[in-house]
Amino acid sequence: MTTIKNRLDKLSSVDFTNALKDIKRGIERETLRVSPNGKISQVEHPEVLGATLTHPYITTDYSEALMELITPPSNNIDTTYTQLFDIHHFVSQHIGDEMLWPMSMPCFIENQDEIPLAYFGESNVGKMKHTYRKGLKNRYGSMMQAIAGIHYNFSLPESFWAALKKEEGEYKGGCIGEFQSEQYMRMVRNIKRYVWVVTYLFGASPAMCRSFLEGKGGAIPFEKLGKGSVYLPHATSLRMSDLGYTNSEQSALNVEYGCLKEYIEKLRIAIRTESLDYKKLGVKENGEYKQLNHNILQIENELYAPVRPKQVAKSGEKPTDALENRGIMYVELRALDVNPFSPVGISKEQMRVIDVFMLFCLLTDQDELSQEQQAESEENQDRIVLNGRADYLELIKHGEAISRNEWLSTIFDEMKEISHWLDAHLGGSDYSDAISSIWACKDDPSKTLSGQLLDTLLNKNTDNGYYALALADEYKQKHAEHSPSIFTPDLLLAEGIDSIKTRKEIEANDKVSFDEFLEKYFAVKV
Repeated sequence: MTTIKNRLDKLSSVDFTNALKDIKRGIERETLRVSPNGKISQVEHPEVLGATLTHPYITTDYSEALMELITPPSNNIDTTYTQLFDIHHFVSQHIGDEMLWPMSMPCFIENQDEIPLAYFGESNVGKMKHTYRKGLKNRYGSMMQAIAGIHYNFSLPESFWAALKKEEGEYKGGCIGEFQSEQYMRMVRNIKRYVWVVTYLFGASPAMCRSFLEGKGGAIPFEKLGKGSVYLPHATSLRMSDLGYTNSEQSALNVEYGCLKEYIEKLRIAIRTESLDYKKLGVKENGEYKQLNHNILQIENELYAPVRPKQVAKSGEKPTDALENRGIMYVELRALDVNPFSPVGISKEQMRVIDVFMLFCLLTDQDELSQEQQAESEENQDRIVLNGRADYLELIKHGEAISRNEWLSTIFDEMKEISHWLDAHLGGSDYSDAISSIWACKDDPSKTLSGQLLDTLLNKNTDNGYYALALADEYKQKHAEHSPSIFTPDLLLAEGIDSIKTRKEIEANDKVSFDEFLEKYFAVKV
């Protein structure tokens, strides 16, 4: 078996030095707007922030109150962090006395009807986005959709793939694009296998407001905290549990990650296969859509997965068509909770650790991911989600029980090698320092984000919500004190104006009815 160190020793040419300088990452940070008393906002998305349909940096996800703040791809972590802080500064300045919720699990919500659906204007594409969210509400309820996370978009430049292809020797697949997609799928398979590591380290939702349960979780032995919160003593990420982003209809899909073609085929089957349960909901009633269709997935984005291979879709292009037409451009890691200890939901240190993790998933000796191995990986993730910080916790590796600490030791050793390799090519010690900073988490679960958060809540004997509200107020002040340097207020004001203009142009250029638009969009590609 080839070790990570042996493989890295071969990847030492100046070609790799130059390529690694152009690793890119972008952040999508979700956060609820809340009122000063901690209730979810009932205010429409402020016009000064631009049009959510077309703004490149400020939009909404499921709810009008669930903001999504986006940084463009950058090869510099300091730049990405500054851009994210600049956007937070601008948003905080234009939402009045409202604040940005600093946790993944939502604030107190008495009834799901308090969660307003996001509105994207009157164009066909805007109506489609809104109708899709109606379908999510009717299928799963709105509470699940009020959860926030961090999506980490990671890409390696073509020069890296060219150097790797050269080092790997003769490649049977042919062109560099095919090699790139094949290697990205390898990364995706191993993220599925090892995502529990990310959840263990950076899961940050061991507690939540009791209002979120709404009769769910009866079999889960929650303990009470303060007046209105519940928690699990060893949980890492309730966001990633069955209470969060799950879909029983999807469990039978058996999405395959062996190659890009298989992945695309499985997704297409899902968006064309009827669901008897969703058929009972109906698609249209009294001229109003209740969902886009009654298939297992309305669209590809409904697949709840911790990782997705991605390609930027052109106007009117389905994500699967974009992948088929141009291959994989980047990988989206979706397993990160919002970091409550950061005013922007993620730290520079986390970004460096995630970079190392993504490269580990590309370079590790593991390759295939059978259905049995995928089931094993999902079982490991479930154990980490609900009981990840228990001293006695065991996971499953190749059908055999292994202690969490023993497996982490092996993985951390290999991630350490990658961090040294990155620093040798890039200069400095940023990556090695980042891995060193999480080293204690291997043997001491209290050092993880979930451990730190729960210790804070228990020591203060306070509700998760009260603590979050205090943090939201503290971070609003920090956002105000921040001095924007890349995304200045003038730049973001101009982007907002341009986005509204573009949205209006899209609306004016619609030439077909919404029914015709959907029929064309969902037409089977031949």
